Amino acid sequence: MKYTKIILILIFISLSILASGCGEKMNNEKTGESLKEPYTEFYILGPEGKADNYPVDYVLGGNGTVIVGIVNHEQKPVNYTMEVKLENTPLPLPPDKQYISLRDNATWEKAVTMTPPFEGTNMMLGFSLYKEGEKNIVEGDLCTPYRGVYLGINVYQNISENNSITAI
Repeated sequence: MKYTKIILILIFISLSILASGCGEKMNNEKTGESLKEPYTEFYILGPEGKADNYPVDYVLGGNGTVIVGIVNHEQKPVNYTMEVKLENTPLPLPPDKQYISLRDNATWEKAVTMTPPFEGTNMMLGFSLYKEGEKNIVEGDLCTPYRGVYLGINVYQNISENNSITAI
């Protein structure tokens, strides 16, 4: 009986030590998570939702669609503003795709359709993301976006100008 009590006491002490170690590990993991650098993911996908098959050849007056994604890892809710520009010329966006509010760890993924207003080859189609209150004006109207992704596109007057576009 005496040995049984000693064994039970030793088991109890061992379990207590083990439990306190687990609690300490959980606290360290939570602290480690809060020390991560806040950031935002910003990306574009092709119309099928994959990182390929982007619309890069357009006919003037026609349109193309990409999927734009934003994931907030800023550790707080954030209001974003998105702009789309072709060769620094702003393209119109509806308000629900221009002004985006996301809570922490939330994802926004929407199809965005563009209609390039002029023709050209090897033009830069830019998607810029700004955090609320952080639109840094560098020079004149030039602002540095918080995040940016770019796609090189061609816009032709008609189909015969580009052999890679085929009529169906």
